[in-house]
Amino acid sequence: MTMREECIVRSIGHTGITVSNLERSIAFYRHALGLTVSDPLHLSDAAVSRITGIERAELDVAYVRAPGHVLELMCFARPRSDRPSELIPCDPGFFHICLKVNNVENVVDAARSAGFEAQNPIEVFSDGPARGMKVVYLRDPDGVVIELAEEPCGLIFEELFFPETD
Repeated sequence: MTMREECIVRSIGHTGITVSNLERSIAFYRHALGLTVSDPLHLSDAAVSRITGIERAELDVAYVRAPGHVLELMCFARPRSDRPSELIPCDPGFFHICLKVNNVENVVDAARSAGFEAQNPIEVFSDGPARGMKVVYLRDPDGVVIELAEEPCGLIFEELFFPETD
């Protein structure tokens, strides 16, 4: 086996998000977005401290299953921080998660009924290869940006950036 074969990325396992209130975040992802959420798990051993780099770390974790990807919601009991994310899209370190939906208006309405507002009006691409695609940003309870994207039939937006090779 070559070094290249040993170091190749096989897939993305999950995306971790630190939250300030696990129950509130579970409710958002389960009820506002309709995703499956695991029961919480409490972690407090030395391995958790070594992995996170946080001395005497203690946290509760729940996993959110979205089609094609899993989110890990981490709520630290020790050390405790309730400071929400205030990064904006131009800040280094900012990230967002894109959830592809069938009807962006319905998901925005469900989020609104759970107390969360879109960050901007729904944008509809009027021309180009993504014509008809609808996109909007909203923030989860801790300020993480969730992009909702409704693609027209037959379009996989990300594939537009990787031309086919023979």
